Amino acid sequence: MTMTWPKLIKSPLTQKQIKELTESFIEDMIKVAIDIKEEKIAAGCALHADAEQVLLKHGSQQKNVWGANYFPFKKRGERLEYSALMNIRPRQNNVSQLIQNKSIREKVKSVMEHYFEL
Repeated sequence: MTMTWPKLIKSPLTQKQIKELTESFIEDMIKVAIDIKEEKIAAGCALHADAEQVLLKHGSQQKNVWGANYFPFKKRGERLEYSALMNIRPRQNNVSQLIQNKSIREKVKSVMEHYFEL
């Protein structure tokens, strides 16, 4: 049975789910939105904003949701990229697609480690 994406991820993704995601969207990466406060993620979309909407519908606050990319076929330690258009937030002192705040990047990584093999 094919899953409908994007969706809230409640447990670590299986290799089958990762394969499905990479075949359905961008062949070498998975776009993810991460709620760093609630420690939830949504994945499987053409735009990070689509995954963000899933989190917002599940009670996340926009200020806590950040975008990242997961590259399942890269070497361990090189699979996470802290970049997404939705991360441009002058009000939160982030004026780039890249998450500039080290503390926020560490929180993103911590949540991602629960769901993906980094």
